[in-house]
Amino acid sequence: MNKLLLSITLVFLAELALAQRWTETMPVVVEGLKRNYELFVPKNYSEGKAHPVVFILHGGGGRASRMPRFTKYRFNQLAERDGFIAVYPNGYKKGWNDGERDTLTEARRLKINDVRYFDVVINDLKKQLSIDEERIFACGISNGGFMVQRLALERPRIFKAIDVVAANMSKDQQAMSLEQPVPVIFICGTADPLVPYNGGPVTVFNQQRGEVLSVHESIQFWKEENSCLVLAEETDYPDLNTSDDCTVHKTVWKNPDNSAIQVVNIRIENGGHTWPGTRQYLPKRFIGNVNQDMNGCDEIWSFFKAIK
Repeated sequence: MNKLLLSITLVFLAELALAQRWTETMPVVVEGLKRNYELFVPKNYSEGKAHPVVFILHGGGGRASRMPRFTKYRFNQLAERDGFIAVYPNGYKKGWNDGERDTLTEARRLKINDVRYFDVVINDLKKQLSIDEERIFACGISNGGFMVQRLALERPRIFKAIDVVAANMSKDQQAMSLEQPVPVIFICGTADPLVPYNGGPVTVFNQQRGEVLSVHESIQFWKEENSCLVLAEETDYPDLNTSDDCTVHKTVWKNPDNSAIQVVNIRIENGGHTWPGTRQYLPKRFIGNVNQDMNGCDEIWSFFKAIK
């Protein structure tokens, strides 16, 4: 028992050390508000090379400093391996103004200009680092997943591609249109108890937080905006972990004139409001199942990495 406790303690301390060593809090001022973001620069960073940037957005109630651990430090590991810069942005009072779904989130109620926040952060990165401005990507879970869609819709010339985890599309976003294509990948669970896979009201602790489209309708929007009407691939992933009570199915649509422009749906059958390959951060009765047949971070970076 003592050896087990020692092992658990050492793992925790190692993770804590990595979190402290790997990220740095960077201050910015956006329209008079003092804000910040967490920055990870890989060891193989070079001023002589333009590095891709991946934004990883937390969900409602989360914060940037927790996202590395929430994703099991996998984005940092991938950044070390492949040389991209990982950025963990911080929402205003633990939330993002992703649109006009409701006014329960402080950022939405106060109409915080979160799109401008990303403009400022990107400009801050450009001043300090050698970044590849043609390869800036964003992914996010829940409230963060709604926010990355707003970024793509309002800044399609900046964000090369986005990923949406455990989020659909809000109805106010549906009224917008793309100025130019933005590839997108959805990773959503069919048994999500917070953001309903088949559409309807987002419900958090018995509070309704605005209506959303179904995942099918959300994907149809992006397919039409990106002209990705050609079904290119359908794949069932191996059920590597039968104890997680869920399986994975992937569908890919491509633009016939440019195969790099894709819309991808990774459907987690019986999956919850969760990030595949990570821990069960809350009990299943609150958030549902976490799929362990794949690693969401690997899927996301593989999608981004392939886009030139």
